[in-house]
Amino acid sequence: MHGEYDQAMAPRIFLAVILAAALAATGWLLLGGGLEALRAHWGTDWVLASPARRWLLFTAAFIYFLRVLVTVFYLLKRKMGRGEATLISVWVTIIDLLFAMLGGINPRAIGLVTWLGVILYIAGSILNTGSELEIKRWKERPENRGRVFTGGLFRYAMHINYFGDELLFTGFALITGQAWALLVPLLMLAGFLFFSIPELDRHLRAHYGAEFEAYARRTRSFVPFLY
Repeated sequence: MHGEYDQAMAPRIFLAVILAAALAATGWLLLGGGLEALRAHWGTDWVLASPARRWLLFTAAFIYFLRVLVTVFYLLKRKMGRGEATLISVWVTIIDLLFAMLGGINPRAIGLVTWLGVILYIAGSILNTGSELEIKRWKERPENRGRVFTGGLFRYAMHINYFGDELLFTGFALITGQAWALLVPLLMLAGFLFFSIPELDRHLRAHYGAEFEAYARRTRSFVPFLY
């Protein structure tokens, strides 16, 4: 049993360590003089972002790091494989460092777009983690075994947690103040619509049958009230 536990925990620990290193690198770039050092080393004419924008970017990365830890060590009960842990760690590391670079060299003053990004980031975080907490508590009750959860935030969309992540990373991109950063949530949207959601729907349909079919007929898939 101990060996099985170690094997189950190893990918989660690996993910946590890699993301902690990515967060440390992000903090160095934004707050520890990293961008200044790169500017001097490469001889660029970067004008760095205001301290306020850099702190917002680091705070967004830090909050997401904490949420990942809560997800993998508390909310996620299924097995996490090495491939999944590696993919997540690479993807989040790229986003953290890319957004730190893009936002960190944006000298424009913080305005409405930035604060819209903050609002979307907060709303997405609440939707994602809140919905995951709801389904965890529901599944822990013995009478709900073998049933599909259709209540709480999931009554508005079958994949409200994915929609929360889409809002979160759209907000994160807007905080950078750079249009190129929006490629990240666009790629995520394509991944959700063409890969993650269809694959999960096939699994749920096979596992829950008619109950899932009825749920799918009356509930939006991704965006509440729209899609």
